[in-house]
Amino acid sequence: MPRIAVTAGPRRYHFLWLKYVTGIDLSRHCAPALHGRYSRHINEHTLHAEVELDEFPHALAWYLCGVTVDPHRWEDNPHLALEAAPGHAQELQVQDLTVHLDGIRPIPFTDADVPADSPHADDTEYSTCRNWWFAHYLHARGVPSVHGDRPRITTLRPGAGQVELLPKPPRSAAARGKEARASGGRRQKAGPASRQTPPSAAQEAPSTEGPQQAPADLFTHQLVD
Repeated sequence: MPRIAVTAGPRRYHFLWLKYVTGIDLSRHCAPALHGRYSRHINEHTLHAEVELDEFPHALAWYLCGVTVDPHRWEDNPHLALEAAPGHAQELQVQDLTVHLDGIRPIPFTDADVPADSPHADDTEYSTCRNWWFAHYLHARGVPSVHGDRPRITTLRPGAGQVELLPKPPRSAAARGKEARASGGRRQKAGPASRQTPPSAAQEAPSTEGPQQAPADLFTHQLVD
């Protein structure tokens, strides 16, 4: 199970959050540039937290972010993007935060991920926003920008012959149980005549190549509450 442990130092925060990133909105900066839900275990009052990354069933990546206060200094704000990496363990210092990673690893990104001709590239509220930089990093790897206030889940259509950009975290036991109950109900209603032929080995075989840019029409978007 991927997990992260965060220990705060003496620095104070106006905001401190960990988000399960499920999509992007390049028309916005700061937290709204990254669709997704926030971990319930990390906030501006956190001194120490250990989080198993199974709170929500979907994530293209995870993002840890803080906004300092008393005084606010842009260069002191912690930013850390993460992807699944089974077997990887690492401890690192992210500004004033001591972070231990287990089963996940940092994703390196910079403002170089923002194209020079990108809308808002000349607006300092955008061009200095590291959330927006990371949204562009994901966009360059096939994640489409979808405008909206409600969180979006971006996934690839089943059977599209593509792998997801980044692995999802393992589903929680509760989610697996709910899916099993729903699947059992469908089988009882459908009966043996409706059984489908399993996908071929070629369809099931995972790609051995790294993340690739996928056409936008391979993605679907689902509203979540």
